[in-house]
Amino acid sequence: MTIWSGRDEDALPAALCSDLQVTTFDQVVGPGRLLHQAYAVAGHGVEKALGRTAHKLGLGPTAATRRIEKVFGDDALTRQSRLDRIYDSFRQGSAQNEPPLCALKKDCQNLLKYALP
Repeated sequence: MTIWSGRDEDALPAALCSDLQVTTFDQVVGPGRLLHQAYAVAGHGVEKALGRTAHKLGLGPTAATRRIEKVFGDDALTRQSRLDRIYDSFRQGSAQNEPPLCALKKDCQNLLKYALP
């Protein structure tokens, strides 16, 4: 959000402005306002379309979470046995040779990238 209080030297973050004349960029008169609105509408549509396409392609945090859950199975015994197998493979040093573990590691790294700034 761009804050404008009438003069360029008065541009301050909203938390620091005490003027009552603080307006957002959407309310400023001029051609910039119309361009901003057009770009905002177009950008929102593109963002939505890209998000849907990424979801269909199996990208994003939801798809990564589902793949991780699929690796570990549905019940507690299956999860525990998979965790034990992963732990044993790391202790023996054979974790790099197992494709399911490489895919799991990649999905976990991707999920962390989505979660962290």
